[in-house]
Amino acid sequence: SVPTGESIGEKLDDLKTGQSRVFESGHTLMLNWNDKSIAVIQQIALANESEGGGMMVVLSNLEKEEMEDRLQMAIDAKENPLDLMGTEVVFRKGNPILESDLKKVSAASSRAIIALTPPESTADEADANMLRQVLAIKALDEDFGKNGSHVVVELQDVDNRGLIEMVAPDTAEVIVNHDMIGRLMLQCARTPELAFVLDSMMGFEGSEFYFDTWPELHGCNFKEITVRFDDAIPVGFRNVDGDVRLNPADDDVYREGEEILVLAEDDDSYEPNAGTYSLEAGECNEGIDCPTLLMERPPEKVLFIGWRRDMADLISQLDEYVPENSELWLYNTIPASEREERLLDGGNKAELQLKNLKLKNAVGNSIVRRDLQLLQGVNNSGSLTGDEITLIDFDSMLILSDDSAGSMSSDSRGLAAVLIIQDMMDKMYADKKAKMTSMHAGQPHLDSLDPKSLKEPCIPMSEILDTRTKSLLSVANCRGYVLSNQIISSVIAQVAEEKDINVVLSELFSASGSETYIRPVEKFMNLDDGRDWSFWDVALMARRDREVAVGYKPVEMDYIEAEELIVNPPDKDKKRKWKKG
Repeated sequence: SVPTGESIGEKLDDLKTGQSRVFESGHTLMLNWNDKSIAVIQQIALANESEGGGMMVVLSNLEKEEMEDRLQMAIDAKENPLDLMGTEVVFRKGNPILESDLKKVSAASSRAIIALTPPESTADEADANMLRQVLAIKALDEDFGKNGSHVVVELQDVDNRGLIEMVAPDTAEVIVNHDMIGRLMLQCARTPELAFVLDSMMGFEGSEFYFDTWPELHGCNFKEITVRFDDAIPVGFRNVDGDVRLNPADDDVYREGEEILVLAEDDDSYEPNAGTYSLEAGECNEGIDCPTLLMERPPEKVLFIGWRRDMADLISQLDEYVPENSELWLYNTIPASEREERLLDGGNKAELQLKNLKLKNAVGNSIVRRDLQLLQGVNNSGSLTGDEITLIDFDSMLILSDDSAGSMSSDSRGLAAVLIIQDMMDKMYADKKAKMTSMHAGQPHLDSLDPKSLKEPCIPMSEILDTRTKSLLSVANCRGYVLSNQIISSVIAQVAEEKDINVVLSELFSASGSETYIRPVEKFMNLDDGRDWSFWDVALMARRDREVAVGYKPVEMDYIEAEELIVNPPDKDKKRKWKKG
């Protein structure tokens, strides 16, 4: 039949309002719209850059024009503008749970589906919605996933992970938002510089994880493969069954049918070299001194400022990291009598069983200097216990975002707390150093009064939700922060591009897996022998302790200046003089 003017008008209206069908295949589909959507789009665009761009489709309950306006605002932003790099983004309005709307965006023929948490939902509501989402995708096409497609599911509560994995064990990759950020924050609070390293590894801007097959390396062991890529860092293998071996043993042999996992700038930016580099630096013999630097771990004092819904999970995670007899102080405005009940989460959480941590409660406001001057321990009834501690006595400090507030409101309060606490700690440290200097002048024989023995205060680590806050952090000289939504968005995008990356990232953030550390170079070599070593030599030395060296930071450079060296540095075979620190 010949279309009438009225039917043509209806079709145009459908296009304008986002009701028409998208006829695509091999595209990335994003379901729902929340505060991570723009960052996810940016990361997918970066991933598609080497191919000249790609296709991304977004299905959400929002009006098509509203989503397009938000995208355009991000593109036109003065700071960190969105760059699509050739990727086309198509918006459709609809309910992601309805089969008819999933068909409208060709969900069954997509290469990957990203299911984001619906905004303005409680954690349990959001996770229940995600369960229905996965079931809706399975109902749409029972064969979904058999062609290599998969769905990346954002969850809020780690306790709900099992539900998704039970209904879609082969097709769903679960990212538990709070759990991953909690582990990331804990690692960065204890080693603040780690934030720069992990940020470099998470997104597609620098070096990221790739799997590939290299037949010419079949039969080589992992130690040999350590120096076989000029432009990549080998970190593990994936076998024919899809199992990933991260940081394998030196004698673990790369076999036919397996793939090598590397950190590289792009999937086509690296290839094996001729294999002529000497492995001598990894051997202990008369010509090479193999130092043993014991990394002692005394008990730690940790401070959590604020409260999160998953506080019990966060405390349990910290208990896995710290040595025995460590202390965790909880400082917030919630009365101590209510905290135990909150940790149980209305019966949803079991009572904490801590092996290494001793919990201490203190009550006060994180932006009131008077409250922060001296933290005093209280028991569950609110009575003083006699325990006292100052801010500069802590080994690490974590300022938690407020779950109940919006991202900008939470960031504003967190930024204020960081600035006040940094200022107070700097003044406390200067006062204490001045007193020790004065006392040491009168009693120079007492090493305990030497101001050189005074430990510098830790860097308060704050969770920042909104990427727009980042520019304020440098202006305000905020030294410690983690852009949690940005990193989660990068993780979601990486897993959307390659599902097995989820296994890798989960292990990196686990206390029982292959964690990321910043090591002093003197752990691996004798700096007094005057010899020059290349980065590959250091990497081979690190293999003696079954560690993978991914990069380095020269002592004379800060982490921003050393951005290209932190992960997958160039000139890996170039000899240089290494310095302590």
